[in-house]
Amino acid sequence: MNQTRRYQRGAFAITAIMLLLVIVATSMRFLLSAAESSNYASVVYRQTLQALMAADSGAEIALAKLRKAGPLSCTTAQLPAGVLGLGAYSVTSAVTLPAMAVAANCNSLLVSRGCRIQLQGSSGMAARTVNLDIAYCSPSDAGVGGFGGASSPITQKITPYQTNSVVLSNISFRRKLDSGGPNTSSSSCSQSGIFTGTCTQGWDIQSSSGLNSVGGRGIVGITTAVGDYTINQLLLADRNYVAVGAIFEGSGVTYLGAYADDSSASNKGTTGTSNIVQGQVADGRVSGTSATGTAGWCKGADTLIFGFSAKAANADDTLNSVTFGAVNLPLMLLERNHSPTNDMYAEVWYVYKAVAAGGIDSLFAGGVPTDFRISKNGSTTNQWAAGFACLKNVDPSTPRGLVSFMQPYNWWEPY
Repeated sequence: MNQTRRYQRGAFAITAIMLLLVIVATSMRFLLSAAESSNYASVVYRQTLQALMAADSGAEIALAKLRKAGPLSCTTAQLPAGVLGLGAYSVTSAVTLPAMAVAANCNSLLVSRGCRIQLQGSSGMAARTVNLDIAYCSPSDAGVGGFGGASSPITQKITPYQTNSVVLSNISFRRKLDSGGPNTSSSSCSQSGIFTGTCTQGWDIQSSSGLNSVGGRGIVGITTAVGDYTINQLLLADRNYVAVGAIFEGSGVTYLGAYADDSSASNKGTTGTSNIVQGQVADGRVSGTSATGTAGWCKGADTLIFGFSAKAANADDTLNSVTFGAVNLPLMLLERNHSPTNDMYAEVWYVYKAVAAGGIDSLFAGGVPTDFRISKNGSTTNQWAAGFACLKNVDPSTPRGLVSFMQPYNWWEPY
């Protein structure tokens, strides 16, 4: 009997030990599985973050490339894939947006050409997708200004995005110092970069003589390659100045000619106190000298450019509008800037009208001078000087101020 109990107690002990071993083994297996699962989750989480960082880094690289090469680079072929540390990225799509909605600090039109890029980042088993909208901004309130022009050149930076482009620079400068002294005028211009020949002067005109008078000068440069350039201009004496400009691109874009009337008030100031000022230009189809030396400074053009230089009294002295021809076709502001002391300002406006729709030719009056009208804001005086230039074969999506840049506008991860 006692022997039987001993056997039973021994069997129970063995069974208990076996059960304990099973429980311990099961617990160890559970703990190992949990550890493996946690490690796997950690690896996946780390790879997911690496994939997202790779996609974001690819977006930064694409933005840097577009800022340098321009909106024409909005293609997958121009935005190649890359490897960044433990991650990689690729551009899955790149689409041009012809009319992206933007804020006023991008441009005054509230729409801009842009580029929508989708990128995929990957790391190990993880992949993340990022979308990026990049707006092509050209704020109207931009340019350069200061005091100088003789001891130091007036310089404007240019970054064309097509191999063929035409640049218009418009500067405004004080003819006299506040203390008086002799009048000054513009002296010379040159380019630093790959330009064809030297810069062409479109106009060099003064509103009048005296302390309140201003000089205005428009020059045209032609680029032949994509890259960074500089236009340099000199005055005969150091003065307060402000310079603005615009760039126009297209297949075969060509400068036709320019017009400014230095013998009357039509293009160099006006009398009276009306806020609506009217000037006149000669019929650009038959009159004036073109860039090739023939008659007709604007014949066959699709783009009319207006460069305006004026005396100012306050920072809010600007033009409100410019219209041209009997139909008062409105021009569009591309770039304006005030001098640091707000004693003058310069602006560039333009209008595009396709040749198939009559072109700029259709805006001129036959046989008589053609009217243009400007409306002013603030207390702008009657001291102003202005000129016109004409181009043909302009791509209407390209005109912009010289101060332009690519700006990320929307950046998100689709779900």
